[in-house]
Amino acid sequence: AQIADSVGLFRTEYMFMDKAVPPAEEKQRKVYERVLEAFAGKDVILRTVDIGGDKDYPAFDLPREGNPFLGLRGIRLCLKRRDIFKTQLRAALRASAAGHLWLMLPMVSGVNDIRRAKLIIGDVKRELASEGVHAAPDVKVGVMIEVPSVAVIADIVADEVDFASIGSNDLCQYTLAVDRMNPGVAEYYEPFHPAVLRLMKFAVDAFTRRGKPIGICGEMGGDPLAAAVLMGFGIRKLSASPDALPGLKKFIRTHSIAEMERCAASVVNLPTGGEIKEFLERHIEF
Repeated sequence: AQIADSVGLFRTEYMFMDKAVPPAEEKQRKVYERVLEAFAGKDVILRTVDIGGDKDYPAFDLPREGNPFLGLRGIRLCLKRRDIFKTQLRAALRASAAGHLWLMLPMVSGVNDIRRAKLIIGDVKRELASEGVHAAPDVKVGVMIEVPSVAVIADIVADEVDFASIGSNDLCQYTLAVDRMNPGVAEYYEPFHPAVLRLMKFAVDAFTRRGKPIGICGEMGGDPLAAAVLMGFGIRKLSASPDALPGLKKFIRTHSIAEMERCAASVVNLPTGGEIKEFLERHIEF
């Protein structure tokens, strides 16, 4: 909390690990409230439970899937298991009075996902109000941009939500059709691939034009080399692990936005990820 300006990604699924049943509403509320109080006055982006893919937990009793990364995960699972989703939303909204809560939906693939989730959020708000429970009136709702379909329609998505965060790990693997957990195809997992960067730029431009915040999380969020490009595109919110924050802040403070914009403008026209990374290593001092 001392060196971070906000909580860029609160991974709520950790509360569901090794549990035979999902955590109760009151237990979740206490956890969310503690985090909001610890970051008093700062934004806390709570990602709704992101289970599935490589995250399989007993409490969900998920079916075996041949291709789990393309299966029932993230918001898809929450929309199927509305009981679990609504319990989490109730807990989060009850805790929201303790700070600045933002809700972020993972694994969104289109506007239908957003609208269905927002209807449920609205239902929960009305339930709490009817019970006389106070919730903050200004809780923002946003999405993870990690499925290419959402990046491609970011201009439309930006009209549906309050903010977005680019999930670099999954956006890279889905764009390049590469399992990032498979060492046999590791060479194809290229975060600096021009297709990945162009999708990111399109999303950043779309949200920036509408005056809505967009950040980045995942491995690229904590990589100063990537920060040079992403901040050059216009991103101003970088989410990284705590141990990466000091080096990331030092890098940002010692490089101008104009310098980063020049680098970003140059690399989007390079043909390969290797050449982009080589260009950045040549032109950015650490």
